[in-house]
Amino acid sequence: MGSAYETLTEALVTRIGIDPERLAPDRTFADLALDSMALVELAVALDEHTEAVLPLEDLNTLTLAEAAALLDAPGGAGR
Repeated sequence: MGSAYETLTEALVTRIGIDPERLAPDRTFADLALDSMALVELAVALDEHTEAVLPLEDLNTLTLAEAAALLDAPGGAGR
């Protein structure tokens, strides 16, 4: 996994408070049981480190690896 995955998981641990042992590339945001406020907080944290924007409306169905790939995509997700 690349730096986008590391940025994503770091934000989940430091900003949202997810136990790092719960994180894996194939886990979805729904698996992590993030509420809407946590998803917004995650989006803010990611915005501070990347120009990409994740689609909040579809975020629960994405795996962490898929979300990282969107962040790494040319032009970034949602741009």
